[in-house]
Amino acid sequence: MEEGFLFKNVFNPELVARMGNRIKVVLPLFDEESFCKSIVPKLEPLSLSERSSLICESLQKHLPKEYKKAIKILLSTFDQVKETSEITGFEGFYFMPIAKYVSVYGLEKEDFDVSMNALIEITKRFTSEDAIRPFIRKYPKQTFKNLYKWSADENVHVRRLVSEGTRPRLPWSSVLREFIDNPKPVLNILEELKQDPELYVRRSVANNLNDIAKDHPQLVVKTLKRWKTINDKGTQWIISHASRTLLKQGLSEVLELLGYPITLKISVDNLVLSHAECRMGDEIEFSFELVSKATEEQNLMIDFVVHYMKANGKVSPKVFKLSKKKLPAEGKLSFKKKLSFKAISTRKYYEGLHEIEIQVNGKRYGKVNFELIN
Repeated sequence: MEEGFLFKNVFNPELVARMGNRIKVVLPLFDEESFCKSIVPKLEPLSLSERSSLICESLQKHLPKEYKKAIKILLSTFDQVKETSEITGFEGFYFMPIAKYVSVYGLEKEDFDVSMNALIEITKRFTSEDAIRPFIRKYPKQTFKNLYKWSADENVHVRRLVSEGTRPRLPWSSVLREFIDNPKPVLNILEELKQDPELYVRRSVANNLNDIAKDHPQLVVKTLKRWKTINDKGTQWIISHASRTLLKQGLSEVLELLGYPITLKISVDNLVLSHAECRMGDEIEFSFELVSKATEEQNLMIDFVVHYMKANGKVSPKVFKLSKKKLPAEGKLSFKKKLSFKAISTRKYYEGLHEIEIQVNGKRYGKVNFELIN
């Protein structure tokens, strides 16, 4: 990727012209010039999703008003399916406005089957994970019937759609509130994918379970315990990857499930900071030692907790992964870690007293504090 590249620029004049040209090949009466002029001059200030929506709206204005005719034309512009387990690069974003078109204009009951077919063709080339969500909301029973069928599809991208499209908290998409309230329909369909041969699908299953664990930890624990009895390496990988939130919460059942004992014989010694103060934009380093008090090796999951000062003057803890180590009998492990306070888009820093704790197998040891200043 070129330095300074803006992600939104995957939707550029060249992509619009290519789409217009492909449509005109299928529909000779298509006003390619008007299509491009309705989009290109407006692109510059728009975000990625706004650009996609603009192209979608222009498609609706320039294609036949009858949805079934319009979607048939769009599907006729598609290139061959790529036989790869993962889609990389930016070529696939060509299909994002078309997926949007299906999710906006294909929601009538009489268009359901046509839209489902279109989403499958799109997901083989890009993804329909966001576009399928309006159908899940409006036609849950019918859509889930398709999802169960797709869970056995020969195409890896179709199987992944089953999991990714039902994630309650899919990034960059609206939440599926109904599954946050009751995730059982999603858990039931993930059962169909728990032994999928492709990591691409299993990763999605694990991420879906991790989403659900944020609201229903015990339901996910129950699922993982049942899956733990399955003699399949792929399923065991899902269990480990799906446990991220549960492990950060220090849930003893999950720690023990993954081989991390909750009864430890250790001490955290020499937990110190490089400075008593840290300026905004700088880094602070902390170090510590883990000392074994046991005559046998201990399997450790080592995290650290930062208690960030918030705007209201209270602190809020966030757990960060640090390391997975085996602590030798009567041995010692040393750690150093830098914590950055450089400006990032995902977190706002506030002046005041911050604290750092060490967490080992879900239990917290020791605490040091420092002042964050301007």
